[in-house]
Amino acid sequence: MPIPLPAHNSAFGDRYQDGARPEVRFYFDIVCPYAYLASTQLPSWADNVGARIDHRPILLGGVLKSLASEPAAGPQSKQAMTRIDLGRWAEHFGVPLTFPAEHPRRTVEAMRLLTWAPRLSVPSLMAALYRAYWVEGRDVSSVEVLLDIAESVGLSRTEAQKGLLSATVSMELRRRTDEAIASGVFGVPTFVVETEGGPRLFFGQDRLHFVAEALRSHPLARSETPQVRQDAAATTPLGGPSAQVANQARKLTFVYDFSSPFAYLASTQVESLAADCGAEVEFFPILLGGLFRSIGTPLVPISTYPESKRRHSLDDMSRWAHHYGVSFHFPSRFPMNTVTALRLALLAGDKIAPLTHVLFRLYWVGDQDLGDVQVLERALGEVGLDPGLLLRVGEPAVKAKLLANTKQAEAWGCFGVPSFLVAQHHGQPELFFGQDRLGLVEKALRRGTGHS
Repeated sequence: MPIPLPAHNSAFGDRYQDGARPEVRFYFDIVCPYAYLASTQLPSWADNVGARIDHRPILLGGVLKSLASEPAAGPQSKQAMTRIDLGRWAEHFGVPLTFPAEHPRRTVEAMRLLTWAPRLSVPSLMAALYRAYWVEGRDVSSVEVLLDIAESVGLSRTEAQKGLLSATVSMELRRRTDEAIASGVFGVPTFVVETEGGPRLFFGQDRLHFVAEALRSHPLARSETPQVRQDAAATTPLGGPSAQVANQARKLTFVYDFSSPFAYLASTQVESLAADCGAEVEFFPILLGGLFRSIGTPLVPISTYPESKRRHSLDDMSRWAHHYGVSFHFPSRFPMNTVTALRLALLAGDKIAPLTHVLFRLYWVGDQDLGDVQVLERALGEVGLDPGLLLRVGEPAVKAKLLANTKQAEAWGCFGVPSFLVAQHHGQPELFFGQDRLGLVEKALRRGTGHS
């Protein structure tokens, strides 16, 4: 189902200084650290493709309340990983980030100030507010602090006070938030690029390369636009076979279940990434449903998403498949019981990697039933394994191994798949979650070699 067009469409550019240019709408709230990170990177991406940014301040709390969504909820392991992940992205982007002790702070007045501000002042005001919240630790719920910030970017203190206390401005902010929800926004940072085929919505600071691709193909894009940087989202630079070995422990553990589309996408990339970094992959199958039950996560998380987020997730899978140059087809049988397939992987010995790839491909490309004995026999034959292994999947030792793997993953701090552990020469391995963090996994593997 396509994302509905917003009430106002300035998509195909705006007569702005040097003429009509492509445009990206940037939905944000000062309270979100990922939106802060995005705000530090988006200008250079937009400049690179000759695009204009349409800043859209909205109330994140209003969006989440409207959609009955709680993205910050979840097991402690997920919350802990979020803090670590934010630190990694801040380091990667080279920007400061400090969580205030009182987070989350109220930002309604700050967002009203941005809604009131003259259009040309919004970028500098937004940057100053983000800096106050995420670098300086200032209380942006204080009117006096907000007026100081407004004054610091050249705005009238008196007029700013009138604006942020204005009932009209308050109503406009809520109208813009409602409009964003109607346009498919379910969180921040969100980016929308209008195309000839309709609006395209992207969520997350780690999707800026997709935003850039959409802008580059815009009818108003400059023909002389230089090649987009491919490193800013930390997703594609896989180095080369001549790169030095950074991971002296020479192991990258890939935690997966065949039931996950994102684990499938990761499986298509993880071995080449590891090889380029001088590491070896340990394939580590787990029972994702068992992990979810243990940590209190819904067994099919996507089924709990609001419709707009679910639609984006499905689009996102296809975008990543295209980005990686691999086939992908969401199966007609979902969710899939993968217990037997996972046990077969554990029985495959040194052929676990090729069997894993075949099983992933059968499900996520061929729409095959991984509970069908004939399908599994065909998979075993394709990698030269005896179909008789199917007779062993019920052995107590095999069952125990899959359960042990699942418990070990939980002990590592895993809360979903794909997860990756980068072994360290000294100390505990580093844990990463999500196929969209493969660039950060690579950076950890190369750390200390001059290639990170």
